[in-house]
Amino acid sequence: MRAWLALLMAPVFIASAAAEPIHFRSATWPPTPLQLRLAKASGDTIAEQASVSLVGELHRPPGDGPSPTVVLLHPCRSQLPVEAQRRDAERYTALGYAVLAVDSLGARGVTDGCAGGGASVDGVMDAYGALLHLATLPFIDPERIAVVGYSFGASIALSAVEFDGPERLFDRQFVAAVAYYPYCPEKLAVSVPTVILAGALDDWAPVRFCRQMMARRTGLGAPMRLLVYPDTRHAFNLPLPPRRYYGYHLEYNESADRAAWSETATLLRQAFGR
Repeated sequence: MRAWLALLMAPVFIASAAAEPIHFRSATWPPTPLQLRLAKASGDTIAEQASVSLVGELHRPPGDGPSPTVVLLHPCRSQLPVEAQRRDAERYTALGYAVLAVDSLGARGVTDGCAGGGASVDGVMDAYGALLHLATLPFIDPERIAVVGYSFGASIALSAVEFDGPERLFDRQFVAAVAYYPYCPEKLAVSVPTVILAGALDDWAPVRFCRQMMARRTGLGAPMRLLVYPDTRHAFNLPLPPRRYYGYHLEYNESADRAAWSETATLLRQAFGR
């Protein structure tokens, strides 16, 4: 059990011929109009905001592309366990999609995002940094890039596609979003088709918050669906033994994993047109 927990906690990258490290920088928020006016009035200039140099693992499907691509955002303990990430990569590449797994925490020296160490990490800007960098690569289709997140990463994915939110700041946008067991906000409208996949027994990110959020929807923005799997707990798509982490119950559920992957693949096929 301890060995599996250590595997879950360790930031790891996959060493395989199909994966390659990708270096890119996080995006930055531009100065607000008020900041620009105040700077102009005082004769000052606003320095370029600092960004963070990040690294991710890129898995490419066979062929020269250009390929539709998924930006994969990790849970609060950095990268997925090696076998889980390899399995995810194989699933996406089998559909003809590339996948870039982003490490937001490692570059910042954060070792425990689950205990609050990741609160200052601007994962939304990291996601857009990945998107903007991918769009420059000749083997990536810049018009077909989606975002998928797990837990901490799922909440970031929802924020990244918020209607009239960060997507207004960039000339590239995600075309779809999938959020596995996020901690849902009180209210949310999204700018692209979005699916939320949750477990009915999740005690880390209780599904009641997602249900309340969905009940408050007004129809603004793009379609958003919530799918709740019975008898299912947090981290249901990670094939690891049942375990407790920070007092919460994490457990793989094969039937929920299969059903959630089917929904993920369906949404991506619709968004990518293939």
